[in-house]
Order: sequence, then structure tokens, then C-alpha cells
Amino acid sequence: MSQYIHQVPGRIRVRSSAFRCPSERAGGARDRLEAMDGVREVRLNPRAGSITIHCDPSRLRHSRLLGVLGEVGCLAGTSRGVGAAERVGELFGKALVGAVMQKAVEQSARTLVGAFI
Repeated sequence: MSQYIHQVPGRIRVRSSAFRCPSERAGGARDRLEAMDGVREVRLNPRAGSITIHCDPSRLRHSRLLGVLGEVGCLAGTSRGVGAAERVGELFGKALVGAVMQKAVEQSARTLVGAFI
């Protein structure tokens, strides 16, 4: 089952073949998510094969929402995939900060050398 997960604080969108058509599984996932404390809105889009969940990020973590989707059979290997995505984001952030810092040091060095010349 191929899947795509996009998340920002308070909103998560999951695209999966499990949501491709109106099925008991997708409906069950929607009902279960809507019953959770902190979930504001759940939208199923069978044409796009996706589910979008709006929630209060101070009350619910995305990992819990993905866990529920995994429990009802709408996602495969959720916890491993989300952890990997978080690690990739963290590594990318560190690399970006490192590159910016390196450019700043290079610019400072050029300015310092230019001042002595």
C-alpha cells in the first residue's frame, strides 16, 4: 500500500490507496478520528485517495492520529515511516543551519582580510 504523509502543526494529510473509494475501512477511520478529543475536522477525499485531519496540536500528537489510522488498517508501518520522516527533517535542518553558518564564517573571513588589505 503506497502512502504519502504531509503534516504541519494542527493538520495532517494522508494519501493512501485505503481512501481511494468509500469503504468501511475509510469510514471507520473517519468515525474513530472524529470521536477523539482534540480533533476538529476530518475530511475524506475518495477521488484523491486522502484523509485530512485538523486537530488541536496541544491536545493531540500526529503520531497518535497516525497510530489510529494504522490500527484500523489504513496505513502500513506508520510508526517507522513517521520516525524516518522526522529524522530526515531533523538532518536536513542541521545541514541547512551548518551551510548558513559556513557561509557566514566565510563572509566574515573575507571582510576581515579585506580590512587588513
